[in-house]
Amino acid sequence: MIFDEIILKDFGVYGGKQSAILTPQENRPIVLFGGLNGGGKTTLLDAVQLAFYGANARTSNRGKLPYKDYLARTIHRGADTSDGASITIRFRRVIDGMTRHFELVRSWRQGVKGIEEFVEVSCDGERDAVLSEHWAEYIEGYLPSGVAHLFFFDAEQIKELAEGEHATQILGAAIHSLLGLDLVDRLDADLRVLERRKKAEGLDPVAAARLEECKVELRQAHHELENLVQKKGVLTNEANSLAKVVVEMEKKYQAEGGDLFQKRGVYEEELGRLTDQKKQEEAALRELAAGPAPLLFVRHLLEEVETAAKHEAEIKQARLLGEALEVRDRKLLQTLQGSIPANLSEKIEQLLTDERKALKTTANEPLILDAESSLVPEIRLLREKILPSVEQQALDRLASLEAFEEKISCVQSELVRVPDADAIASIQKDLTLALKNHNAKLEEIAETETQIEVAMRHKSAIESRIDRLGADKLQADEVEDDRLRILRHSERVRSTLQKFRERVVKRHAERLEALMLECFTRLLRKTGLVSRLQIDPGTFEVALWGGDGHPLPVERLSSGERQLLATAMLWGLARASGRPIPTIIDTPLGRLDSSHRRHLVERYFPVASHQVLLLSTDEEIIENHLETLDPWLARTYHLTFDESQRHTEIQLGYFDHATTR
Repeated sequence: MIFDEIILKDFGVYGGKQSAILTPQENRPIVLFGGLNGGGKTTLLDAVQLAFYGANARTSNRGKLPYKDYLARTIHRGADTSDGASITIRFRRVIDGMTRHFELVRSWRQGVKGIEEFVEVSCDGERDAVLSEHWAEYIEGYLPSGVAHLFFFDAEQIKELAEGEHATQILGAAIHSLLGLDLVDRLDADLRVLERRKKAEGLDPVAAARLEECKVELRQAHHELENLVQKKGVLTNEANSLAKVVVEMEKKYQAEGGDLFQKRGVYEEELGRLTDQKKQEEAALRELAAGPAPLLFVRHLLEEVETAAKHEAEIKQARLLGEALEVRDRKLLQTLQGSIPANLSEKIEQLLTDERKALKTTANEPLILDAESSLVPEIRLLREKILPSVEQQALDRLASLEAFEEKISCVQSELVRVPDADAIASIQKDLTLALKNHNAKLEEIAETETQIEVAMRHKSAIESRIDRLGADKLQADEVEDDRLRILRHSERVRSTLQKFRERVVKRHAERLEALMLECFTRLLRKTGLVSRLQIDPGTFEVALWGGDGHPLPVERLSSGERQLLATAMLWGLARASGRPIPTIIDTPLGRLDSSHRRHLVERYFPVASHQVLLLSTDEEIIENHLETLDPWLARTYHLTFDESQRHTEIQLGYFDHATTR
């Protein structure tokens, strides 16, 4: 089966006529719908189930409401009830090797005598009167309503199967429907009714009166149980509404800066710590300034002083050398006198005189610094070693100080954004009240569930008394042999049915277990976590074995892993059905962490079926998940709520991601 198009007319939040093409493309099986909470995602899932199954549809918000009343509520508020609402689904399936195209139209309106419902089915463009009249029998034969939830489901169904107290009942019902054992269950129930009737036929007046009293008490207990179940449904709806209020208040609290207000103490502590560290850096800088650091500003003067000191050393040396040379030259000339020609002696004397004059010029220069000879190496050490080290330390301290000032500025900016306590108090009070109301409603639900359990035990006790009244009489009266024979055979048949039920389940369990384990292994990020999966054919409890071969209690799995296990169960059962049915998943990732979401996106959605409809919020399939799914996307739609018209419209695209695919 392939869905080609869905058309909604004034159904639920969908005002007017809204349509979406659902036909998949080659190697692109996924059609993605995006919408905010309350925008119509679940309504779209309800529309598909309602169109196919009518009164037998498992819709989200019907509860115990009578079917006609439910249909009346689904007509869009802004529409004329006399025109009513309708759901049209165009699909195709292969029959006897030929592809047949169908158009299913389920419509209803407010008539003189109440809600009037119409079902019209066309095949290959022509109205089919037989199909239109017997559509319920036709669809139950092809895709029974008891199996439909294996293909059309939402996150709540996954959560209930993963964490609910009735997970075994849900799994058992699914396997029963899949294997056709619901017929066996109905036969078992009919046989029980026959047994009770036969047990009551031979009772004496006193016993009959007691039995009648028990029946009246049983009807009252049944009525009380129904009321409690209905009360729980009402409380659950109220709790869901209160939960939405809590979510809205939390969003408002965050929008007004509630998260920042809660972090105010952290920011103030951080500001104090950064301020102290800044002061430490400033103290270190002052310590550097108290040492040789100021000389960095007169580095050129130090160089000039070093040069001047070197020159004055040369002057002092010239003075000492000049006196020594004058004595030497005088002795030299006296020694040479008379031993060399006079003209040569004059030339030597002139040469020595010129040399002393040049040296005397330097020696006559004034001494300004008149410093010790150690000044030059000290200045050189200061310039080449000490000052560069001090400069680097100062630069490091300044950089650190600048970093602290930047961090302090950021923290101060966050503190400025923190709302005033008086401004946030009102919203915080409203949020606290909303949480209190929601928790109180949850407590009411828990109390009602306890009352339901008590009522169920009371009802079972009455049924046991009824059975004993009939059984005691039958055992005492041999004349009632015929009834005893019927009862014995009935009990034997029921026992045989129970064995048959278990053997059928056991016969198919190995294949179901293998498919579920394969699906679970594909979805897990821990490839060696589970090595074996087994279903108890009597209780339908699921048992797991770890990679080490030892039993692995389901309770030891994380919440996300249990939800992946529930998804794997539905996936495995759907594959076991052998029916080529499209898969529809509402809010597919709402309760999973990022890693488990990635595994569903990569390993499940593209291969869940030949056609997959995903109904996502703006917090699920986004960014990386959307990019991962893109190669498998045939179309994307955005469910947009028009505030002015007060209805939802189906538009091409997906939130802020513009596309016409």
